[in-house]
Amino acid sequence: MLFGTGIDVAIGILLVTVFAQYAGLVKKAEKAFTWIAAGAVSFLLAGVFEATPVVRGAVTTGAVNYGFTVFAVIGFVLVLVGTLWAIYQLLVE
Repeated sequence: MLFGTGIDVAIGILLVTVFAQYAGLVKKAEKAFTWIAAGAVSFLLAGVFEATPVVRGAVTTGAVNYGFTVFAVIGFVLVLVGTLWAIYQLLVE
């Protein structure tokens, strides 16, 4: 973990979408890769919640932990749906 779990996962997913664009897979499953990129953005937001222990004065620690959990789960669901959708579209064509 270089930056933190959420940000590392987001960077990895965004790199996957860049390499898929380079390989020409995004043209066949464009909406699916939009879902995957949205999941990466959600993981980025989860990483922000993880990396901000400084806001304890303004936001309680529990809210920061719940923010990480909520956006990590949302990101996981978006990436899961997008990946399954991309697999389906790539196999059908």
